[in-house]
Amino acid sequence: MSEPLLEVRNLKKYFPVQHGMFSSGKGFVHAVDGVSLTVEKGETFGLVGESGCGKSSLSRVILGLVKRDSGDILYKGQDVRTLSRSERAKLRMVFQNPFASLNPKERVFDIIAEPYRIAGGFSHTQIQEEVLKLMDLVGLSRGYATRYPHEFSGGQRQRIGIARALAMNPEFIVCDEPVSALDVSIQAQILNLLRDIQKELGLTYVFISHNLGVVKYISDRIAVMYLGKIIEVSEAKDLYASPAHPYTQALLSAIPGAVEYLHIDRVLLQGDIPSPVNPPAGCRFCTRCPYAQERCATVEPEMRQVGEGHYAACHLVGKEAE
Repeated sequence: MSEPLLEVRNLKKYFPVQHGMFSSGKGFVHAVDGVSLTVEKGETFGLVGESGCGKSSLSRVILGLVKRDSGDILYKGQDVRTLSRSERAKLRMVFQNPFASLNPKERVFDIIAEPYRIAGGFSHTQIQEEVLKLMDLVGLSRGYATRYPHEFSGGQRQRIGIARALAMNPEFIVCDEPVSALDVSIQAQILNLLRDIQKELGLTYVFISHNLGVVKYISDRIAVMYLGKIIEVSEAKDLYASPAHPYTQALLSAIPGAVEYLHIDRVLLQGDIPSPVNPPAGCRFCTRCPYAQERCATVEPEMRQVGEGHYAACHLVGKEAE
């Protein structure tokens, strides 16, 4: 089997927080707490979970936008911290908010051209040719090059953001909730655009979303994240056909109509998500799990194989389950 394009090993990132206005004590938000995963070249790896589970923090740590506390991030077998500037340019990001991520004082041409100017070594003519080609690729009229972000719709602004991410011919792109701020009708256009560009350029995506329908549509494999940890990984079709982890079952059963067409029972979760500052000692989900046993509160479950390419971190699944 070929080496994965991206490999993450036991990655951790804790953010310090103060306990109270009049307290001198500090705690840490366990945003990313021992995450391991691999992403194969050419695939779309979906990452799904509730808001606040650590998805975006994980993506930013992977790309080096936020410094890790511990763990390894390997790109083509090399630590990302040792990559050259040109190699780092192969890893890019499409952000969630297509307006906040664009400089409102810059024209579209300058926004897309920025990566080439930062890299250096390109003439004005070369930059102009590349920017116009990228505008064609994402479906933007070349006449829009002199306009500002506020003159566009949300879908058009996201196309500008995608064009900027494609500058310098990247190989790996993190798409962090790229359609969540868009109308449903526009979401489909952007998703299809991402798929078409991936096929044409041979790109690899990590696609982050809390929308299970969107993740299913675009992903080859999917990882489910809960309170800083990956709790299930599977081929997309297998995850939806036979979810193994109780949390995944609850997420899927909440989709309108899922009980009927997925043939799963409706799972109603009780209680609130535990504080990421003081997560449970055992399974992170045990305080809300309808099947929790005594050991779930004290022993952290390991990833167990439940099918071909299908793994879940739960004491009640897999060959070793009692």
